[in-house]
Amino acid sequence: MAEFMPTYQPTKVFKDRRELKEVDYRALYRFSKVNVEWISNHFLGETEEYRGGALSNIERMRVFLRYVGDPGFQIGIGEAIGVHQSTASRTVSNVITRIVRKSSIWIRFPTTCEDLYNAKNEWQEKFNFPSAIGAIDCTHIPILNPFIHANEYVNRKNFASINVQATCNSNEEFTSVDVSWPGSVHDSRIWKNSDI
Repeated sequence: MAEFMPTYQPTKVFKDRRELKEVDYRALYRFSKVNVEWISNHFLGETEEYRGGALSNIERMRVFLRYVGDPGFQIGIGEAIGVHQSTASRTVSNVITRIVRKSSIWIRFPTTCEDLYNAKNEWQEKFNFPSAIGAIDCTHIPILNPFIHANEYVNRKNFASINVQATCNSNEEFTSVDVSWPGSVHDSRIWKNSDI
């Protein structure tokens, strides 16, 4: 019976990918086109997938940068770039994973005596600030209120957030980041429980 039934092969339809002028890159991605290409090569390497309508690594980085630079709905990001929402979701998740794998290259707190000595010298030379090895602060990153333990995420300004503690060196480069605390937690508690 099956040999007499017509087989149906759906045709894949890919959205048109939008190419940008170089002047639009900074407004949309907060980086120049050259920098987006460098970041893409550094974190994602060579394009691994060439089948059908697969995104190049530069396109994947554009989706990610657009999402983190102007958080919104993945549908809107996908529509602006020319991909489906599910592709935008998978792309953001994949790129974050790849960046986190290399985070130790870029985010390092001074631990050796030599690192501490160099950090102190940089603060002294640049800002005439003796004995400093870094600057520390916390900030609230707004999130959707979670279903579980929702009240723990509501901060003193009455919106749901994650309280992020970060340190930087004299060159304004991150040296540590802690994103493990809900918004209701006070900065001093995060500091007391940190590894810094």
